[in-house]
Parts: sequence; structure tokens; C-alpha cells
Amino acid sequence: MPRYLKRIWAGDVYEEKIYFSPRERGISCERAAKENLSTEKMAEYNCMAAKRRCARMVNANFKEGDLFLTLTFRERVDIKTALRLFRNFIDRLKRLRKRKGYAELKYLYVVERKNKREHVHLLINKMDLTMKELKEVWGLGRVMVSILEPGGDYTGLAFYITKENYKEYGKRWSGSRNLAKPKEKVMLISKEKEIKRARVPKNYKVIEDISYFSEYTGKTRYLRAVKIGGEDYGNGKEGEQHMEHPDGEG
Repeated sequence: MPRYLKRIWAGDVYEEKIYFSPRERGISCERAAKENLSTEKMAEYNCMAAKRRCARMVNANFKEGDLFLTLTFRERVDIKTALRLFRNFIDRLKRLRKRKGYAELKYLYVVERKNKREHVHLLINKMDLTMKELKEVWGLGRVMVSILEPGGDYTGLAFYITKENYKEYGKRWSGSRNLAKPKEKVMLISKEKEIKRARVPKNYKVIEDISYFSEYTGKTRYLRAVKIGGEDYGNGKEGEQHMEHPDGEG
């Protein structure tokens, strides 16, 4: 089987994966390894892949000083109504930012259910608003706000907000169209060549480096590194159930 090295840059986070694939398919070569998965394994794979993609989008677009909000609904609403009300809130927030002279709004959100009630986790780029102003703009329930801590790795936060999985919600997360995309590069490497020592970009520190065997990518190595000077927000495992290590975009 062809052996690949996949490199991913998302903000201050660098990821690397070395794996096998049944056939050469360039940047989509991992798809070939999933063709014969059971329904259960495929669901597991897709869940982890969504978490990983979310983490990369968060790391590529948000930084210290940006805001993490949780928006609750005073009244019980279904998912369709929750999304409509949330989109209306985003429109109001865009208008407010424009009036105050802030940069264009960038956001990423997840709708979650707890105790049979919907709420929204939301990341937005920095703006100086009081709690009173935020509550007035939302106007539908409580608003909880946290400011992102120093450091460039918010993998733990991304995994936390995608911890739930509701089929009726469709996509587990979504965001504005102006979000920057992580950079990826896939290259074919020698089957015989063993990479024993991690070689990460200069001034990066490895915070996760594991090897494991997968039934669909064979012997696999995965590592994650963060630019020196930052602090890891989390280990990426909050809210997870135990499962085989993420082949899902891992």
C-alpha cells in the first residue's frame, strides 16, 4: 500500500500524520481506506473527523482576546427555530460591529442540547462590548462570555463544544464564510523509510506524538505541535468517549 505524509498548518498549530492507504489518490487518498468500514466504525470516524476539522478551523481563525460565548434560550425552542433566532442575532451583531467600527465579524458555532433545551456555543473575533450590550443584542436568554487565553492551541475548546452528536442537527458545527482554511499538504513517501524522530517546524514544541495500528490505515503515526510561546488550551480529549485513536483527519 502507498505510504503518505500529511502535514496540516492551522494558526499556531502544526499536525503531521504518516499512514498507509490502499491506493494512490493524492490528497483524497484516505477515502479509499474507509470504503469497507462498518456503519458503526464509519460513524465513529465521521464524529472524530468533525471534531478535528472544527479544531483546525478554530486554531486557524481565533486567538487571544477573541470571545467564546454560550447563548441560552429563555423559552423552549426546536432546532429549526433555534437556528433562525441565532441567524437573526448574527445579523444584529454584524450591524452593531459596523456601527462601532470593528472588523468584519468572523464566527464559528455549534448548537447543542442539554436537559432537552437548545443552546449555542459561539466563537467570535474580538470586540469590546459590555455584558449588558451583549444581553441586549441576544435578548432571548442568558449570555455567558469567556475571553480566549494566551496561546495558539484551542483544540481542547473545539473538542468540548463538539462533544455532543445529534443526527437531526446535520453538521456538528458551522461558521461564517470569511473563515480562513487550514493549509494541508500530502506527499507520498518511501515505504521503507522509517521516520523515528519528529521533525516539526522551527520554534514549535511537540505536545502529542503517538503511534498506533488502524484496521484501515495500518501502522499510523500522529503528532501535534504548537508554536513556542503559547500554552495548550486543552489536550483535545474533553468530552470524548474512549475510542480507537482518531484516524478521522488525525
